[in-house]
Amino acid sequence: MSLATLEDYRKVFVKEDAILEPNVYSDGLLGYLNRGGAPMDAVTTLSESYVGIPSMCNVTAESAAAIGIDTTGIMQAALKTMLVKQFNPVVFDNFFMTSENHIDPAWLQSLVDDASFRQTAYKLLEMHPRCAFLNLIVLKAAESGYRSELSSLKTSSTYLLIYNQILEESLNKFIGMDDLAVEEHLPDLVRVCCEREETYMYAQMVLYKLREEYNGQPLIRLIAELEKTASKHGRQSFVDILRASLSDAARPLAAAIKAILGSRQLTAGDIRTIYSMYYTSVPPPVHHICRFDFLEILLKAVYVPDSGPQLRPDTIDQAIFLISFAVTVKDTDNKPVLTLYLSQQSETNEVVGILKNLHVALKEKSKGADFSGAMEAILTAIRLPVGSMAVLMWVEYISIKTAYYENYYRTTEIPLPHLLLDEIADRHPLQQPFVFNVIKRCIVHRYQNFAPEILMVLQKTWVDRLLYLVQLHYTTPVLDYMKGEGQELDDSLTVHFIEKVLNMCQSPYSAVFVQSIAEIVERIKVTLHLLKDVEARVTLFFGKTQHYSLARVFINTS
Repeated sequence: MSLATLEDYRKVFVKEDAILEPNVYSDGLLGYLNRGGAPMDAVTTLSESYVGIPSMCNVTAESAAAIGIDTTGIMQAALKTMLVKQFNPVVFDNFFMTSENHIDPAWLQSLVDDASFRQTAYKLLEMHPRCAFLNLIVLKAAESGYRSELSSLKTSSTYLLIYNQILEESLNKFIGMDDLAVEEHLPDLVRVCCEREETYMYAQMVLYKLREEYNGQPLIRLIAELEKTASKHGRQSFVDILRASLSDAARPLAAAIKAILGSRQLTAGDIRTIYSMYYTSVPPPVHHICRFDFLEILLKAVYVPDSGPQLRPDTIDQAIFLISFAVTVKDTDNKPVLTLYLSQQSETNEVVGILKNLHVALKEKSKGADFSGAMEAILTAIRLPVGSMAVLMWVEYISIKTAYYENYYRTTEIPLPHLLLDEIADRHPLQQPFVFNVIKRCIVHRYQNFAPEILMVLQKTWVDRLLYLVQLHYTTPVLDYMKGEGQELDDSLTVHFIEKVLNMCQSPYSAVFVQSIAEIVERIKVTLHLLKDVEARVTLFFGKTQHYSLARVFINTS
């Protein structure tokens, strides 16, 4: 505190609580006296300007804390609001980032280690991306082990050091993650990688290199997710150019695959080109066609009626061969060795036979409510993951695009398509997200010529499919759906869901589970009050979890 005149010092001393300002004694008072200021005048001015706001805040906070109020949280929220509102990046940079006001490392580290301050700094950085002080905070946070927080920042991809660390850490995490955890963490990584063209290109080059060196077949999904996101951002031409540059596929093969992916439909010429290259004794590496977006197009073209142009029988056979090849043949050193391919050929031929029988059965023999004549082929195909995906697509088609339910639905029976969905979800856990998506689309479909009460019963059977997924431990996505999109369902269906879930769950309950149940119940409290048995069950559940605020709200208003 170095001021020019005595009057300048007096202006500082008359500010509210000036006596509490840092260095007011060592710099302010000493400077005032050195310039000839009267000691008594300084003491009088400082004492008269004392208001004691910090002391009053402490007393108020202690009183509030005594009755259970989170005073620390309230104070942090208030400071965060003021900081965001009044933050001036120019002033901060001018003061902290100059040579005479360099930042003390220990002081800066204490800020970085505070979780609340880091989140505030991240929010400010989104608003002021060019602020040098905030960018320094981000760099320190990355160096201090908080890289996982930075993947959600738009600006994190502007630093190669941080970007590299995020990419490396995320890929290492994915190795040990289950499918649900991957689904949860993938969006942040994909968004950071696709923020700009150069970050997208860098990530794809790393992934392609890892796949080539370590035969990293699982990386194909991540590569495809990056391509899909970049395309949505309007970079389709860049995606195509980079894919062609990084791919080791022959030009005709790459062009045919690109045409199919671009149009989302099969053509006889493209399929023939790809088939002719793989139906040889030394086929290209399988990873060119072993990608979900490509196989999804083939499966829909073969097994979902009206999904595109009518295909000739020979084109269907070629598509089935490519599907079977993709799911049975494995690359070795990035190329199938002839002897290895021959040893796998019998398995490929077996899958070809199963998928051909399924195609014929679904097209010609799936008659009536019980699909008489087709069930043997359906149940055989469901044993294979690729066969169950084909059946899943077909079930969605007949549920939404045909009059199956109008013709055959009986309220006293569980429809056969529902049982097939349950079987697929149980047999192939990795396909539970796809089953879940089919259920979500079917549950909101409005069927013609259905009386409202019949439609309600049908929707209830779809809710029972959601409950079966919960029984299979696919719980969090289902609860998230009931909290969000599921709000459009009738309250009676939500009550049915809550009752069944609480009957099947057992303690100890996770915090996420209790919070989700509380949010769902909060919306249907009025309906629950009319159903005393269910209300009692819900109250009993919340009685075991009273340390959750929403649970207390329900109990207190019941």
